[in-house]
Amino acid sequence: MTQKDVATWVPPAWQSKRRVGRIVFWALVGLALAVLVASIAIPVVTIQPYLEQSTSMQPTIAPGDRILTAGGSSGIRRGDIVLLRVPAKVSGTDDLFMKRVIGLPGDRVACCNAKGQVTVNGKPLSENYLYPGDRPSRTPFSVTVGKGKIWVMGDHRNISVDSRKWGPVPASGVVGRVILISHGSSFATVRTPRTFVADGLAPADSRLGLYVGLAIAAVASLAVLLLLAIFGIIRFVTRRRRGGGARPAGAPPPAISGPQLQPLYGVYRGVPSDDGEQRPRPAEAEEKPGPAETAKSGPAKAADTP
Repeated sequence: MTQKDVATWVPPAWQSKRRVGRIVFWALVGLALAVLVASIAIPVVTIQPYLEQSTSMQPTIAPGDRILTAGGSSGIRRGDIVLLRVPAKVSGTDDLFMKRVIGLPGDRVACCNAKGQVTVNGKPLSENYLYPGDRPSRTPFSVTVGKGKIWVMGDHRNISVDSRKWGPVPASGVVGRVILISHGSSFATVRTPRTFVADGLAPADSRLGLYVGLAIAAVASLAVLLLLAIFGIIRFVTRRRRGGGARPAGAPPPAISGPQLQPLYGVYRGVPSDDGEQRPRPAEAEEKPGPAETAKSGPAKAADTP
């Protein structure tokens, strides 16, 4: 008796859908992780914290305030508050200074006009960020800022040591631009003062939107990862309860490798395995002779006696 052929089992459509679902699931996990890592890495690499100890930027920044700066000197605009290092031969120290940028390379910066205001390229500044009671400058000046230089001044003009003493300073000395100030338990973002925007000396400040977008992306990616984790756990528990992902009704079983047994007259006979090797067979029951064979052979002969 020969073994019945076993056809090769082809995965049904439901398994293909499950495979596609796994690919989509892990693709979403990878994408969410990439967004989360990028939204955290960019601020960590570009933002540095500092502690202000000087009074020259009051009332905007007071001693003891903690600040965050976006590193680099690129993209500096008029009105920005910057952390910079002035050459020691000019300032007499290697310490960092915090000042407000008033003029950029090529600008004509002067003080004071008939109203006692600082002007940039002839446009007067309404400096409402100055320390109460301070004049824009007690010392008159009129300077054209050279290439690669900037003109900086403190907000507490009466006590600030700045470009009025140093002259224009190298823009390459800028360490970072202040973007956030922490006053104890409160926070304040730093944007370009309105007077610079109104006079057309600087565009409306939307640079902080980058970091706001990164914060939103980080929160969104965390939410997606949490939802995916919950979904994965629910799917895992559901499949375990169903018997480890049992096949739907009507799905054919997969081919079974190895030796198989099939009944033959009540006796199980070994059959070849899938690899073609003949497996040992158990001892088969001897077949009893039929009545016709017994009659043909005749009666049994008695043993010879002496």
